[in-house]
Amino acid sequence: METDGRLGLRGLFSKERTVTGRQPELDLVRGLSVFLMVGSHVFNQFTPLSQDDVPGNGFFDQVSKLIGAFPGGAQCFMMVMGVLILFSTTVTYRSLIKRGLILIAAGFVLEFLRILPGIVNMLITGDLVSFYPEYSYATNEQLIVITLFWQDILIFAGMALAFIGLIQKFNVSDMWLVIITVAMMTANIFLAGMDTGSDALNIFLGYFWGTTVFDGFMTTARFPFFSWIVYPVFGYLMGKLLVRTTDKDRFYKVTGLWCLLISVPLFVIGLFTGMFDSGFTGIDYYHQKALVQTWCTLLAWDWIVLMYLVTKKVPSRYLGIFRRWSRNITYIYVLHFVILAVMIQFMPRSFDIIGCSVIFLALMFIVDQLAELIRKKRSGTPKASAQ
Repeated sequence: METDGRLGLRGLFSKERTVTGRQPELDLVRGLSVFLMVGSHVFNQFTPLSQDDVPGNGFFDQVSKLIGAFPGGAQCFMMVMGVLILFSTTVTYRSLIKRGLILIAAGFVLEFLRILPGIVNMLITGDLVSFYPEYSYATNEQLIVITLFWQDILIFAGMALAFIGLIQKFNVSDMWLVIITVAMMTANIFLAGMDTGSDALNIFLGYFWGTTVFDGFMTTARFPFFSWIVYPVFGYLMGKLLVRTTDKDRFYKVTGLWCLLISVPLFVIGLFTGMFDSGFTGIDYYHQKALVQTWCTLLAWDWIVLMYLVTKKVPSRYLGIFRRWSRNITYIYVLHFVILAVMIQFMPRSFDIIGCSVIFLALMFIVDQLAELIRKKRSGTPKASAQ
């Protein structure tokens, strides 16, 4: 990807790799991303947000809109995944495709584990839906179907890795990768919301663009490929530049400034086109379209730049917890969902902000400890502290 001499980046890149090893800013971004995702999931499950009759302008609704609009969560999670592909000297297109397929399979296993406590509860009580008030309009059978085929972010991440693996296999140029990504974003504008008349076909197509099932009341398409692929692709392309930069500080500052400058007119356009009306919540958040995708991509990169600046000012010893969360991110993500699936079978769903915060911090502590224990056992590391 040639950029020398353009956009203020003249003389900033070497023909050879210059940046290697773990990057503190990427660990910080990933650690914060999983922290935010765990928090948002707890608040979605244990506040009035989980009730159908919550007013649209209530406190929790506004908190949800703020979290949903913030690109430091899932968007950065996927963008950094794209960047990190470039930081492994052993990654080949075969290994990327293999990792992608493993993640897809893991995503389906996770969805089964998430609904399993509910199914057990249903077999005992004969009821499932009342334990999921956000789906009070669904039948037990519909709830099982949409949960089993829910497109978790692990499934999307697997699809994205496999896609980039295929890009590498066929030696697709960076320019063509950009064209393909823009084509998918454009197609998504017209395809999102399409109803084939078949729930089974809508579920399958929902892995690629936003669809609904059961007469439009529900969706399994949480991270459709066409809506979210821009984040790992952008990260992958920026990672190609990052590993060759001769001045990392200047690279981040210049690219961050350009992203910020471009995001301003997009923000103004968004105000007049209603981009912010939904607050990026619900289906509108998951089934993102071109304007939102572009704006969030720019802000997500600026968030990475901001975290780079933070790592320059904050002593490394204070960032150890984020390095650990980054290292154990997949374990934390899976564990928190499995534990949440059990918790909602026994706990009320209407805590106040203090109660939710306590649940969030307690859950984060538990999954952090479990994830570190699993990592040490898998790697054979002794129980002594590993920072």
